[in-house]
Amino acid sequence: MTEAKPIARVQSTKSKVPAWLERIFPPMVSFVFFVTIWQSVILIAQLKPYILPSPLGVINSAIEHRESLLSSAWFTFQASFVAFLVVMVLGTALSFLLSSSKFIEKALYPYAVMLQSTPVIAIAPIIIIWFNIGFASIVTISVIIAIFAVVANTTQGLISVENNMQNLFKLYGASKSQTLFKLRLPFALPYMVTGWRIAAAQVVIGTIVGEYMAGAGGGGMGGLGIIIAETSARLQTGYLFASALSAALLGIAFFLMVNFFGHLLLKNWHESAVQHEN
Repeated sequence: MTEAKPIARVQSTKSKVPAWLERIFPPMVSFVFFVTIWQSVILIAQLKPYILPSPLGVINSAIEHRESLLSSAWFTFQASFVAFLVVMVLGTALSFLLSSSKFIEKALYPYAVMLQSTPVIAIAPIIIIWFNIGFASIVTISVIIAIFAVVANTTQGLISVENNMQNLFKLYGASKSQTLFKLRLPFALPYMVTGWRIAAAQVVIGTIVGEYMAGAGGGGMGGLGIIIAETSARLQTGYLFASALSAALLGIAFFLMVNFFGHLLLKNWHESAVQHEN
């Protein structure tokens, strides 16, 4: 009788690369590739700095105007933050109203779509007439641009609850408030978070557009949109690129902040957040 040989243990092939490195490595590779192509185009075509500045020229311009960029980015962040809070509160309230009955949804939803479809440049003069040039007009323009994402996603979540679950709540005699807070709202929360994520990027865009159209803020202070308007008129292309890059970084930071908050709300129960956690 032959002796049974022990079964060889299969070594784990799981990568030992840190998770943070796996997340940042692909963007770093694409960034290096993009900068290389950028610099190569300038060298091959021999482009002038006012047409396309070099990456080093953009960095030097950002360092040279760092105080102005920081103060303007802070102003844009404040306006974006206020606009986002308004979008969250007002957009969620409108969603509850639209989902309260089919008649209200059919009566008001087309106007929400119409507001989203109307070019901002057509209604910006009206907003400026109502609120004057400054912070209020900038925030209002940003809200108009970003609010539809919250309204559309939250409304979709509130009206997508399964009929069987609603009938079960009715069977057990649940009140409307209990059905709302214990069934419809938890079901719609992932939709709401999706709307917040989209709006987080759109409010920064809306604020830049608002600053571009509504002029400087109170006290002669302006945001990144003012710098973009001024540098484009003066052909200060390096400074213009630095301002655009600052706006992009601000949008990314704002999105990550909202994304982290949404993850905290969903991480203990929703599949998307649980899988991301694992």
